[in-house]
Amino acid sequence: MNTHLTRFSLAIVTCFVWVSLATANFEVSPFVLKLRADKGELSGWLEVKPNQNKRPVAVELALFERNLDLDGIEDQNSPESQELTIYPSELVVYPGEKVKVQVNWAGKSQPIADKTFTLLAKEVPVDINDPEAKDKVEINIKTLIKYRLVIAIETGKRGSLSVVSSKIVQKGKVEIIVENKGAGRIPMDGFHLMIGGKKYADFPGIGNAIMPGDKRRFILPLDAAPAPADIRFGAADSPLK
Repeated sequence: MNTHLTRFSLAIVTCFVWVSLATANFEVSPFVLKLRADKGELSGWLEVKPNQNKRPVAVELALFERNLDLDGIEDQNSPESQELTIYPSELVVYPGEKVKVQVNWAGKSQPIADKTFTLLAKEVPVDINDPEAKDKVEINIKTLIKYRLVIAIETGKRGSLSVVSSKIVQKGKVEIIVENKGAGRIPMDGFHLMIGGKKYADFPGIGNAIMPGDKRRFILPLDAAPAPADIRFGAADSPLK
């Protein structure tokens, strides 16, 4: 796995419960599933498997919009997606077994801009009123876990940042709001601002990529608000246009 993908994965994968994979009852891979729309790839596969050999695990999968707020934090109450489907969405995986799950684009037209979705994978209790289930599966509520994974639609297009506003919010701090007016995402790997010949690379707002149409707020340690024309954007390998 390359460095950029590793950083991207770490930035956007979140678990509701802080446990090690060794104590989770199941796992889903990959953490980030990329569908290359520019290459006609509008479907992909995930793999679900138990992370223990004692009992089967019931897993439920659901797809949601992945909306980010102005600070780049995911809205945990985003609605279910109408543009992606997943099958099967409910399954039981047994020790030693791996189950393939397919994700398909179901939008009315081809994607014209990069977009991300959240896949929520959670272990669900087996119906304890079912005598067969009670005999076959031992439920341990303490280890039930939820994963938030990402499905990324990539079009191969570039993002384009522009400054929306620049203002002092308190002494020694300036708020800069930018907007991605391009069709591609703006990754945060190596992202930085150049202001007055000085490079700023570590400040609030860096984290999740800036998706097309999204705005992002950065807070910088400055005494005066720079003019939008004096703010330049850069990534690890080149300027951002």
